Amino acid sequence: MRRLAMGSLLMAGLMWPLQCAAQSTWWESLGDEGLMLLISEGLTNNHDLGVAVDRIEQAEALARRSRAAMLPSLSFDGQGTMAPLDGLGFQFGGFPVGGDASGPVPSLYYTGSANLSARYRLTSWGSEYRTLQSRRLQTLASRGDRDGVAVGLVTQIASAYFDAVSAREQIGIVQGQIEASQRLADATRLRYEGGQATALDVLQQRQQVASAKANLPQVRATLRVAIERLYFLVGRDAGAPAPTVGERLPELPRLSEEDVPASLFAAPFDRPDLRGGQARLDASLFDVESASLSRLPTIDLSAGTGYQAFQARSVSTQSTWNAGIVVSLPLFDGFDSSARVREAQANARAARGSLRQFEAQARSEVRSSRAQLEEQVEQLAALQEQLDASSLAYQESRRRYFAGLASFIDVFTSLNGMQAAELNVARLKRTALGSWIELQRAAGGSWTRDLDDR
Repeated sequence: MRRLAMGSLLMAGLMWPLQCAAQSTWWESLGDEGLMLLISEGLTNNHDLGVAVDRIEQAEALARRSRAAMLPSLSFDGQGTMAPLDGLGFQFGGFPVGGDASGPVPSLYYTGSANLSARYRLTSWGSEYRTLQSRRLQTLASRGDRDGVAVGLVTQIASAYFDAVSAREQIGIVQGQIEASQRLADATRLRYEGGQATALDVLQQRQQVASAKANLPQVRATLRVAIERLYFLVGRDAGAPAPTVGERLPELPRLSEEDVPASLFAAPFDRPDLRGGQARLDASLFDVESASLSRLPTIDLSAGTGYQAFQARSVSTQSTWNAGIVVSLPLFDGFDSSARVREAQANARAARGSLRQFEAQARSEVRSSRAQLEEQVEQLAALQEQLDASSLAYQESRRRYFAGLASFIDVFTSLNGMQAAELNVARLKRTALGSWIELQRAAGGSWTRDLDDR
């Protein structure tokens, strides 16, 4: 078991330089300065991340407390009292008043003492040491939890940011569609006035303008909601300036085996939840050993030195010292020790099951995200072809319409197809980019390991 626990620590330490060299932050590869600034701000100011950092400090404090059990304890005690001399009661040899016996007997006496005591547990058969190792591993698990919060935060910021960027891009598309539809409506009205178009043609194009305008409020609402999410995620106050977002989505990064190594599909070891789960499993195994060893005898050493004083008529002093050894052999504790062992064993089984679940979930998320992204990339290419074809069809039908060679229904149909394709391409680009971001989240990455330096 100890090899397993130390192995996880060594693996993390040895793989860290290699992984850092192989993988930087994925959002930097997108080249969007606005996104990078917002993520940096969120990693600094987000409240959930701050709570996770506090959990790490709590775990570190528990580890320090566990280490204290392995060190000697040293204490200084001082005491002073004043009481009626009669309170001493009967003593052989009379009252220890001292001084001149012919003088008056005082009504009060005074005592004082100062003692320095030391205590050290000579042996507990390694129980405290294993508890200390468990607490240290729990600290690593808390760091994994913090890193998991950071991964989720970065993913949410990027999603909200690109929702806002996509909304701005769609607003531009819709506004362009409104202008194009309005120009065609004006031209159709002029042709109607010249007797070259019907009233139905005018009404249909007016309907097309209204349909394009109806898309605008929905897209604007998407933009406003995304901006509000960014306010919350980066920890900005409501009165702070609005986050700055771009106008166009970045190009979708090319998916390759170098971006997502094949090993990730079998054993994605660099996810924060897996690191935390492995640390918790190792900690629970140390807890099992600690609970088992706590049933063995313990040997404690103690020593002390002090100084005592007594005053009635005069002051009497005396120095003292002591040394001792205590051997404690548990005989019956109401089955508390055996229950602790069973509890620790159950926790270890639960930690092992949780780690297996995390591993299965990680593999499933990586495979699902990649499969979804690959299909969306293929669909996006098909939609782009559809947009190119519908644009050419609209231009040709418009030319033929004004030349009197095609009916308005041909123009109307091709315009509808082109405008729908424009919005479909913009929306699918955002969806595919979201799948790429989700793949980065599912794959983990080494960037969370330097959060302490941010």
